[in-house]
Amino acid sequence: MNELAAEQKAPGSSGLRGLTENRTQAILSSVEDAVILVNADGMVEFVNLAAESMTGFQSQRISGRPLAEVYQVYDEMTQSAPLLTLEQILADDSRQLVLVHREGLTIPIQQTITRLKGDDGQLEGFVLVFKDTSQSRKLAAQLNWQSTHDPVTRLYNRVEFDRRLSLLLDETQFEDERHCLLYLDIDRFIIVNDNCGYAAGDELLRQLAALIKRSIRNSDLIARLGGDEFGILLSQCTLEVAERIAETIRQEVQAFRFAWEGKTFSQSLSIGMVPIDRHSESVEQILGYADIACLTAKEEGRNKIHIYDSVDSSAARRHGETQWVTRIRTALEEDRFTLYVQPISSLSGEDGVQEHVEVLIRLLDEDENLIPPGAFIPAAERFGLMPAVDHWVVDQVARFITQNRHSCLTAGRRFFVNLSGHSVCDDEFLQWILLTIRERDIPAGMLCFEVTETAAISNLTSAEHFMRTLQRYGCEFALDDFGSGLSSFGYLKHLPVEYLKIDGAFVHDMLENAIDESMVEAINRIGHIMGLETIAEFVETGEILQRLEAIGVDFVQGYGVCRPFPIKRLLEATPAAE
Repeated sequence: MNELAAEQKAPGSSGLRGLTENRTQAILSSVEDAVILVNADGMVEFVNLAAESMTGFQSQRISGRPLAEVYQVYDEMTQSAPLLTLEQILADDSRQLVLVHREGLTIPIQQTITRLKGDDGQLEGFVLVFKDTSQSRKLAAQLNWQSTHDPVTRLYNRVEFDRRLSLLLDETQFEDERHCLLYLDIDRFIIVNDNCGYAAGDELLRQLAALIKRSIRNSDLIARLGGDEFGILLSQCTLEVAERIAETIRQEVQAFRFAWEGKTFSQSLSIGMVPIDRHSESVEQILGYADIACLTAKEEGRNKIHIYDSVDSSAARRHGETQWVTRIRTALEEDRFTLYVQPISSLSGEDGVQEHVEVLIRLLDEDENLIPPGAFIPAAERFGLMPAVDHWVVDQVARFITQNRHSCLTAGRRFFVNLSGHSVCDDEFLQWILLTIRERDIPAGMLCFEVTETAAISNLTSAEHFMRTLQRYGCEFALDDFGSGLSSFGYLKHLPVEYLKIDGAFVHDMLENAIDESMVEAINRIGHIMGLETIAEFVETGEILQRLEAIGVDFVQGYGVCRPFPIKRLLEATPAAE
């Protein structure tokens, strides 16, 4: 078309008549879009092959006929309204048009009109270019569908669900309407995936999606929110009606049986419910409450429905934990954690015993108030933040050793650092500790990692690998809360540890409870037989201290010995406890 335009503007050109017929056909026949040349009177002078195909008229039958007879179009917005006249066609080339083929077929098109003028500025004709937009529209529709739907279940996806929830929430701010959100989680979905593969898991999702969809109203919206999670927006729905719908869904899924390659699986759902009204604040708040309610339903035994209630203690506790997630992440980013230590004292009475301290973590809030670990550690464990917390603690201890190397070596300090079960199973975390030990040249025996008995037993292979690897680099290990497990002594022989920390629950009441005292004695005796040193926790009185000494426990720790204090006070001659 550029070559054509250049020809039109060349000196001495006389518009369409200035072009030879062969020249015109050669140029226009090579153009993929449909092209019609029209003179100033609105008569067709030439069409290319693409235009012949789209209109259904052959070139020899078109020449000299009015454009409106050949190029029959109507505005798509008017839905097959009267065909446009020549003046209407030429008035606006930005409209979406529909071309009517000679045989009655309709084709969505997009047109462009170029006006041709002679040297004297007079209009000599038009070049009408148009193209079929069927495929591009189909592709656009497909892309739009993919952006709002889940490809497996063909339900709406999380993005579209959030958008619809936001619109519904906006409506409640102006009208006193009540709606409800259901948050559904498939119980033990992983069993199907593990036994039959992901193809079976996808088919289960499709069948459950269809089953759930049949149990809700036509006005309700269902979406797949994640791996095995669905969301349902019940518009114009009271809590009572929503509960009946949720119960219907629960019963239908409970009665459903999924069959795959000769195997049959029963299914169930845990459902969280949240009312939506003018008091609802945001999409994030509603989804957070729904997730908490669903989690509560799971922890109550699965296959249950739980309605979120801000005064319900279990839901409120979980809500508090979700709020802690943001606070913990912010504290990590802003370095608002701080380290405390608590001495672990020897009962041997020997001179030259090394100084043992357990490293403890505290959080400083925005007002510089200290928050104990019991307030935020449960949330960190529940939401997978403990590896990040463990990373911060180990890094800070390593820095302290590096910066105060001479003092630590002189005192013979051994830092007992707690690690979560998640960290013990993380090979990347293991490699990072090894790198830290090498780069900071941490002296052998200065780091002793504490792993709880429960974490070690539940991940025995990973825990053993983690321990043996670090022991080769001079680290030691203590098994924390020993005695709390069901098979403590049976597993002990598999774990390469140097210390046993006797569960403080036994120590705390050992003077009043003969069974507790017997457990302390048994753990201490077995530990010594295996060549391990024992540490008693929760030592709060002088009487308990004396009894532990008589039993032969090696070390003691607790408020009756010394309260925790900031790690920097280790540098003082006689640090004061807090």
